[in-house]
Amino acid sequence: MKRIGIHTGIAPRASLAMGAAGAIIGGTAAAARNINRVKQGQMTREEAVKDVIKETGTTGISTAMAMAAVSAVGVTGIFSLLGFVSVAVGAKYLADKAMSGGSAREAS
Repeated sequence: MKRIGIHTGIAPRASLAMGAAGAIIGGTAAAARNINRVKQGQMTREEAVKDVIKETGTTGISTAMAMAAVSAVGVTGIFSLLGFVSVAVGAKYLADKAMSGGSAREAS
């Protein structure tokens, strides 16, 4: 029988690495999206840079939180994927609401 426990040795490093990867991916996606918006005059360069910084931070934090949660619980396989996605989406949603000055209750 496999014992499930907290993985304290690798979890912090994995969370940090996944957070960094999430930040890079989130920032890259925001930059690609905002280049077109700036060219079309839908936003200024300053607004685009602020948005890229916000997306980089919130995506990185959300990814790191999701990795830490899944590592702490110790699930594997499809359950780790479902847990990761659930925590990442929830954390990103709350981070975006906090950055926009709204509360999570306003969206409901």
